[in-house]
Amino acid sequence: MLKAIDEGMRGINTGFDRLNRAAGRVARDGADGDLAGNFVEVMKARHEVRANAAVVRTADETIGTLIDILA
Repeated sequence: MLKAIDEGMRGINTGFDRLNRAAGRVARDGADGDLAGNFVEVMKARHEVRANAAVVRTADETIGTLIDILA
């Protein structure tokens, strides 16, 4: 179960890295850059973070349920 939390956190970090890279390209290139492509990357990052947060949340709830059962 801790592996699921670890993988979820890794995915969240990857999503934030994707967001930072896309935001940096928008800031650097402005309207002359690939705005549409960079905003697609931002949306992908958003979904990646949300999905991995759900993994962490589910693993946390499962651990809590196991503790309740064993206590």
